[in-house]
Amino acid sequence: MTTAPLPEASRPAQVDEVEEPLGEEQDQVEDSKVEAKDLGDRADPVGPVDPADPADTLGSSDPSHPAAEAVAVPDVVPALASPAKNNGESGGVPAGEEGLGLALGVEVKAEEAVSVSAAQSPAKQGEAEATPQVADPAEGSADPTPAPLEAGPSKSANAAGAEAAPSAAARRQYNRRTKVKEGLVQYTTAFVPGLYNIKNPAGDFAQRESNVEVVRQLSQARVKAEKAAAEEERARRAEAGEVVTDQVNPLSNILIIHPGSRNLRFGRASDFYPKEIPNCIARPANAPHRGSDPPVPGSRIKRLAQEDAERREAKRRKAEQGEDGMDEDAAVDAEEEDEGPWVDPVDKNIGYLRDYLRNKLRANRLATDYKEGTRVKASNARVKPEAIPEHNDPYRIDWTELDNHQYFIGTDALRLPESSGFRVRWPILQRGLNSRDWKSPQLLMDDIAIILQDSLRAELGILPKDYSRFSVVFIVPDHGDRVYVQEMTNLFLSVMGFKEIAVHQEAYAAIFSAGMSSACVVDIGAQQTSVTCVDEGMVNPDTRIQLNYGGDDITAALVALLQRSSFPYKELDLSRPQEALMMDNLKIKICTLEEHLVASTPWDFYVLKTEGLTQKYMLRTYDENILAPLCFFDTRLIDFEEKKGSGRYEFRGQSADVTDTLVTPYDEPTGAMKAVTSHLFPAPSEPVSADPTPATNGEGTPANGGTPTKSEPTEGQAQAQANGTPAPTGPASVVQTPAVTPAVAINGETQTPGTPIIIPPSEAATPAPEVAAPASVAADEPATPEYDIVYEASKSPLDAAIAASISMAGTENKVKTAANSILLIGGSSALKGLGAFIAERLPSLLRAKNLPISDVQIVPPPRNLNPRFVSWKGASVICNLESLSDMWIRKDEWEAIGARALKDRCLFL
Repeated sequence: MTTAPLPEASRPAQVDEVEEPLGEEQDQVEDSKVEAKDLGDRADPVGPVDPADPADTLGSSDPSHPAAEAVAVPDVVPALASPAKNNGESGGVPAGEEGLGLALGVEVKAEEAVSVSAAQSPAKQGEAEATPQVADPAEGSADPTPAPLEAGPSKSANAAGAEAAPSAAARRQYNRRTKVKEGLVQYTTAFVPGLYNIKNPAGDFAQRESNVEVVRQLSQARVKAEKAAAEEERARRAEAGEVVTDQVNPLSNILIIHPGSRNLRFGRASDFYPKEIPNCIARPANAPHRGSDPPVPGSRIKRLAQEDAERREAKRRKAEQGEDGMDEDAAVDAEEEDEGPWVDPVDKNIGYLRDYLRNKLRANRLATDYKEGTRVKASNARVKPEAIPEHNDPYRIDWTELDNHQYFIGTDALRLPESSGFRVRWPILQRGLNSRDWKSPQLLMDDIAIILQDSLRAELGILPKDYSRFSVVFIVPDHGDRVYVQEMTNLFLSVMGFKEIAVHQEAYAAIFSAGMSSACVVDIGAQQTSVTCVDEGMVNPDTRIQLNYGGDDITAALVALLQRSSFPYKELDLSRPQEALMMDNLKIKICTLEEHLVASTPWDFYVLKTEGLTQKYMLRTYDENILAPLCFFDTRLIDFEEKKGSGRYEFRGQSADVTDTLVTPYDEPTGAMKAVTSHLFPAPSEPVSADPTPATNGEGTPANGGTPTKSEPTEGQAQAQANGTPAPTGPASVVQTPAVTPAVAINGETQTPGTPIIIPPSEAATPAPEVAAPASVAADEPATPEYDIVYEASKSPLDAAIAASISMAGTENKVKTAANSILLIGGSSALKGLGAFIAERLPSLLRAKNLPISDVQIVPPPRNLNPRFVSWKGASVICNLESLSDMWIRKDEWEAIGARALKDRCLFL
């Protein structure tokens, strides 16, 4: 059976597109040629023709005929797919696949032959294209008789084809060369992400409002679906006649959590009072990577005194042993004489407070006997402790037993005996994360999670498996660290797995508890105090100011005062939790700001012993109980360097090149902070006029109504004027402060209360010169000092901070409203006489700011409500409002857009 030559238009197009085999594939082709030649087969299509082989008579008996060279190719093709041979030697081919295998074998062999021919002889390629292609495999298998264009199977060809069939199929697949694309993972079973779409990059997902809106809508759709399913279930049970006995108050599924520096307050929104436990955790002292112990109050001053004593002792020894260099020793002695004896800064600052108190008593015509202080000191030195029998001890406690526990929290941690080897640490420092005592932020967050979990389990009976049913209202400081808000939110939603969360500020929650719409909220805590003005239910962000002192600083000041008055208990150590708690209770009992109580007053306190009976001590005070709380109004007695932390934590490998999503003014300096630290910075420069005398209004005061200043030439200015050169710096400004305003610390130096605050020339106003100064003079000009406004403002006295916050309230009516509604909250605000003392000092400070305020009013907390719980109680009131539904951040939304959800829900961020 013969077939006509294929028309040119119907020839396979693959022939023109077949590429030359690659290097490895070319070697395989050569090997197949040698193997086929050994078996007696003619693998070379252009080689010599065997006359004895019937297949050689296809077109012409002449081996040099072009057709013979081209049509000799199908000689081997039928052998590769011969049904009889494959069925006998290769296990057989199913009948249904017989034609398919033959067709594939013939076509592949034909393409191989054409490729090899094209590679060996380009001239013969055109002749090969003119020859007919392979015949129909079905017809070839039906008629075994050799035909000119049929594949005549021969025995030798079948044998060679059968042996070459398994390997021929693999080496005949020629792949095109593909261009290598850098950055893509090829030849892998792992998921390979698609190409980067520059129009919608993944890093901008949370920044696009359209994407965020889609996430919100999906989250709200899930909420609606859950509510609809609950309604359907309730309706189904009602139709079935089932008695629904599990009706739960919705407020019982809302938890209000308010972490503090000393106490953790938490509870259900349906509770009247929250649960409160000490916010601390105790771990073994040798636990790995657990940080360091917190500093003991007063330890820094003691260390400085010891270093100074050692330095002076070294100088003295050097002067005694000096045999050589007598001139140097004499210089050392002269320097020591100039320094003078060591002056304890605590004693110096206590003297300032005592002078202020005496002047105040003299102004109020309150006569006192100042010799009484000496008699009180002598009386305390003679006190002996009294042991209390165990059956008659009202202060006896049960000490915590170890029982192989790895940690203890709350009250159990504070009642550990000193010999237990555990160290107590507080994870919240100044209403933020304690980066001072923990080395790793992850370990810190783990300890916070442990405190929360154990507290919820012990006090409320809520297990971790039930967290998904509860919502959380989280109370945060008015001004603080945004990382604290972000990481605590992530802890509640992602780590602990609560259903949703709402974040509110302390001042915003406090006004709901007090039933007020506008107020100046003063929150005095254990380690930090905040002042914020709320106007018509909105927190004014420019009035926020935080102060880095609180009730613990009053305790430390009281200890320093009592130790200088022969405190009976000589072994006092504030690093022991129970003794620190004892002094805190003593502070609450005896401290007051009522000046008329200056007298010799007896007190008692109890020292608990791990082994032995409780010791009772008698104590007398003269003015120590009044001087200690005065540190709120003269902050020189507070060691801010000792309280300073170690900076902000970096979470999850944050880089300086990567901008966090949550970038807000929440932790930036506010207008009130800048106002209270304005004395540290130069005044705005004014153009230099021809007349150096400032314009006045005819009464000797500046025409602009500013504070009168006294200018005197400095030594450098006098020298410059003598030389006829411009003065390098401006005059030293002396700003007269009110007599009742205590001094503040400036660059480590403090000013006496009632005396002018002298601003050095480098910190005073420096007018901008019209003519450039000579290079020699300009080089001597000191640079403008740089200050951390937030840190410097945290040292301000309490009354000055309140005045600065009220002055930034806005209009005159808003200022009057804030001044007439000062709300004192927080545990340390219960100090006796604090409200009256602030009300007495504040009007003069407001008038100094040109505010027409003649009187202020202190608003007490609601009746029968502890000042510590005002913010928590206000949050429970918010839970009853319908507007809270718009503040919830669900877990799925947080996982999708992260901190962007906080920024959209919380107005203060």
